[in-house]
Amino acid sequence: KVTFASTPTAPGNPTRMVGRQGTMRRVSVLANVTLGLSVCILFLKYGLPSAESALLGSRVASMSGMRSVAVGAEAERFRLANLSPQPGSTHRRRRLGRGYSAGQGGSCGKGMRGQNSRSGGGVRTGFEGGQTPLYRRLPKYPGRPMGPGHQYTRFGVIKLDYLNQMPDGSVVDFPALVDARVMTDTKENIHKVLGGGELTAKDLTVRAHGISESALKALEANGGKFEQLPIRKHYSYEVKEKKPLHPRNKKNKEAKKVMAANRK
Repeated sequence: KVTFASTPTAPGNPTRMVGRQGTMRRVSVLANVTLGLSVCILFLKYGLPSAESALLGSRVASMSGMRSVAVGAEAERFRLANLSPQPGSTHRRRRLGRGYSAGQGGSCGKGMRGQNSRSGGGVRTGFEGGQTPLYRRLPKYPGRPMGPGHQYTRFGVIKLDYLNQMPDGSVVDFPALVDARVMTDTKENIHKVLGGGELTAKDLTVRAHGISESALKALEANGGKFEQLPIRKHYSYEVKEKKPLHPRNKKNKEAKKVMAANRK
C-alpha cells in the first residue's frame, strides 16, 4: 500500500487517494510500471549491453518508485575457486567424551550398555541376528549377485516311444498325439522331442518347438523330417483365421486396386 502525504485521502481509508491529484498520481505510477515492463520485454527480446541495461533498469526503477540493485560489469563471477558454503549450513565436529558441559560427555550419546555402545560395536551390514539373511534367501543369477534367479524355457517332453505309436508317413505334433490318446494334456504350451530310445516309425513329419540332437539323427535316419515351430510363452496350436481387412485399410492391396479401377 502506497500513501502520499500531499494528496487528500478519503475519510476512514487513509490509503485511498481522492480528487484530481490522486487520479493524476495513480496514472503516473501506472505509466511508470508499464514503461518498466516494456523495457524488460525489449531487453529479453533483443538484448542490451550489461552496463546500459543496468543503468536503464535503475532509472526505470527510480521513476516507478521500486527498489533495484544494479549489477555492474566488474562484479565477481562464480568460479570453483570462490565458491563457499552458505553461513549456517556447516557445523563443527562434535568432541565426544570431553565432559558433560560439552554436551556429549560420559556415554557420548550411545546410551548405558549394549553392543552398540561399545568401541567398534554394532553388526555388519546385512546381519539379521543369526537368521538366514535376505541376500542368502534370494535366488541368484550367474554374474548378478542380487539378480532375479535362474530363468529357462520349460518344454513339454515328447519321447520317441510316443512317435513309434503313430502311423508311418503321418504328420505328428502335440495335438495329434493327444487325439490319438498317446499323450495327455500338459501344462506347458511348447514341446520338445527328446531321445532316449529307438525310433521305429518311418517317414514322419514332426512339428515341435525343439528337438535334441540324438532325436533328430534318429528321425532323419528313418526318412523323417522336423519342422520348427516358433517358441512363444503363450503359443497356441490352433490356427486362427485372419479376418478380412477393411476396404479402407492401407494394407488391403486388393481393395486399393479395385478403388483405382473404379476411379478410371
